[in-house]
Amino acid sequence: MGMKEKRKEKPREKASQEPESAEIVAASQQDEATLVAEPQSHTPEVVVEDTKPATSKAVQGAEVLANETEAEEQVETFIVLTPAWGGPEESEWMYGIPPREEDKTLWAEEWSDYLLQWAEQNEVHVLSLAVFISEPPFKNLRNKVDSFKMIAQVLIDKEVAEWSDKRKRQLRIYWKPLEDWADKIYDWSLRTGKLRLDVKSIVIQESRESFAKLPENDLYIVMALMVEKGFAEWIDKKKGAILIDTQ
Repeated sequence: MGMKEKRKEKPREKASQEPESAEIVAASQQDEATLVAEPQSHTPEVVVEDTKPATSKAVQGAEVLANETEAEEQVETFIVLTPAWGGPEESEWMYGIPPREEDKTLWAEEWSDYLLQWAEQNEVHVLSLAVFISEPPFKNLRNKVDSFKMIAQVLIDKEVAEWSDKRKRQLRIYWKPLEDWADKIYDWSLRTGKLRLDVKSIVIQESRESFAKLPENDLYIVMALMVEKGFAEWIDKKKGAILIDTQ
């Protein structure tokens, strides 16, 4: 599927502001009612408001510290991939669930292929409903909630995704198999000379590496796979700590 690529910087909006109430009510009363409580795994929007100069030095110092903290916040950005069929102006029929069952299958297949590529390009491992309904081109879909579940189900049937919560609002997408992540971390460890690894240190100290964005539960599995492959041995299995074998 051919795609055009461009970058868009867009702060993450709060979940309570994302869904269009009229559409969510039409799609599902329950989805709208509980969407506000949706846990967010992305960085929230940072809003810096203009304030009048404070006369108190203590207040001024607090404001400076707050501004510096806000400036350090990283606003998450997503790469916008234009689907092969284009936007709603070009292919309006692709932005609504078709009425015929046979057309629904083809429609969901097309969108699931696109979603898998979008997730890999943006290194998104867990996609929430709140993000789905606010990010282009998904936000242009009509009946966003039903669309999310239908597209997700295709990926689940292909065994490249699974629901990570009972309410079906968090979709874990496996755009790279965990076995491949084990190989990647092993190669990285040999290249960098970092031979003692554990889940927490990877998440905190190696945050710039793509594998550090994996959910922690999956990182534990990857550590176990590395031991199974003979790449490493356990130091502390409970903590997911391993020692790389260089021989």
